Amino acid sequence: MKNHKRPHLLIEAFAKLADDFPDWIVEIWGGGAKRSYQKSLEASIQRAGLERRAFLKGATHDVASVLQKGDVFVFPSAYEGFGLTLAEGMSMGLPAVGYKNCVAVNELIQDGVNGILADDGVDGLVQSMRTLMKNQALRVKMGKAARESMRQYEASVIWTAWENLLDECRR
Repeated sequence: MKNHKRPHLLIEAFAKLADDFPDWIVEIWGGGAKRSYQKSLEASIQRAGLERRAFLKGATHDVASVLQKGDVFVFPSAYEGFGLTLAEGMSMGLPAVGYKNCVAVNELIQDGVNGILADDGVDGLVQSMRTLMKNQALRVKMGKAARESMRQYEASVIWTAWENLLDECRR
């Protein structure tokens, strides 16, 4: 998780932004991290004094409810096959921040349209997050574009494509 999903970068970036955005919090959802990495994330939160603003939430089966409460979906992965959680966030109307050098992420996020593609590292994440955090109108605009851009992955669209392919193969 440390070298793949990299939530530690989100904590480090938020630590640099927290004073400028006192009403914002960060929730990191998901499970599967090694206990040592989990402890490292907890220590980073404590060192930054973010115990009341950055939360390691674990796994959930109610993804939609979690996403509906969000304002920005930050996805600091180094690599992905297909960013399913990113697509879920975007389909719920959340503008996204991810790294421009992350394959799959840079295919889902259209820089400046439905989110922002950051340069790799903490500083790139800070800059991109700041842009969205300070501008609600931009978040709304990009969120609408994110939702629309994810319609191509709706079940009905995918099943229709599969049915068309199977029909074509039968001919």
